[in-house]
This record gives sequence, structure tokens and C-alpha cells, in this order.
Amino acid sequence: MMRAELAQFGGITVMIPAALIIAVWLRYSSPWALRGWIVTVGVTYSIVAFSKLLFKGWGLSFQHVDIAVLSGHAMNTCLMLTVGSSLLARQFSAALRWPAALVGLLLGIWFSAYCVAPFIHPLNEALAGAVLGGVAAIAFLWRIEPTEVKVSPAFIGAGLAVLLVCALMPKYNAELLLNRVAVTLSGAERAYQEPAWRLDAAPRQAE
Repeated sequence: MMRAELAQFGGITVMIPAALIIAVWLRYSSPWALRGWIVTVGVTYSIVAFSKLLFKGWGLSFQHVDIAVLSGHAMNTCLMLTVGSSLLARQFSAALRWPAALVGLLLGIWFSAYCVAPFIHPLNEALAGAVLGGVAAIAFLWRIEPTEVKVSPAFIGAGLAVLLVCALMPKYNAELLLNRVAVTLSGAERAYQEPAWRLDAAPRQAE
């Protein structure tokens, strides 16, 4: 069960604070990069939410690739680890920014395949979320490549301390809210929880 417990760290209780911490780092280093980060996070979260609303409200999914929704846990992890690792590495040496991003991305993919799957999502959904988060992270880092990002050690330490506190808190997710929104928009009696082709398999909520 250790992997199932680790998977919860990819949820919004930890990852939204991580996104905010990165935003603060960028705000006091490069407001232009901050705007790019806000757009990146907004677009990726919207894509995940849209996939969940389509499935939960109307049952729309991609049966041929065994994907009902995109994994938010996997997307979060790949996005935050890749960008966060690169930004931290920049503080020591600019030459480390891309190797660190690669390490963060590989860790995110491993987490998605080994922890998120099969405990929260099937493997295909976890990998699809990882791809989304990884592509968004690399695109953001490529976009801010000419920008000098310098973060004071005090801000880095404070951000990591806040992240540790969040990691120790009870874990929450937005599934109940998404269920209500999906039902309201679609008029369905209740939100879809499992695609028809998986009904014979062990139950696994699309979170």
C-alpha cells in the first residue's frame, strides 16, 4: 500500500501549493515568466478538468486507447517536478537547468506509472496525464529559456517548508466538485464513475 499512499502526494493538496510557490519564485524574479506560468498551469488544469467533465457528465471517453479521463495526479507531478527541478538547478548553474528538468520529468513519469497506476488510474490514463504535464513543462521552460530566473535562498527555503507542511496535511481532491458540475451541465442523474468496458474489471474511480 506504500505506492497507493505515495500517489496521494500528486493531488491538489500538495501540487496547487507547489504551483503557487513556483509562481512566487517567478514573481520576484521575472514577472514575464510568471505570466507564462499562469497560462501554462491554467491550460493544463483546464484540459484535465474538461476531460473529466466530458466523461462524468456525458460518458464520453477514448475506449480504443482505454482512457476515460486524463490523470490530474500524473499531470501535476510531471509539470511541477520538471519545472521546479529546473528552476532550482538554475540557482546553482545555468548549465544544469535542462539535465535537472530531465531528471524531474523522469521522476514524474516513474511516479505516474508506478504509483498513480494502478491505484488511482489505469496505466494509460496515468501516462496520458504524464505526457500532458511533461509537454507543458518543457514548453514553458523552452519559452522562458532567455529569461534569467534568480530566486533568493530565503524564498527557496520558505517555499520548500510550506510544501513540506502541505505534504503532511490530509489529502483532498476535486472529484466531488467535478461530479456536481458535470451533473449540472449534462442533466444526468448521476456522474459516470467507470466506463462500460471496464465494468467487468475491479472498480477504480476516475479521479
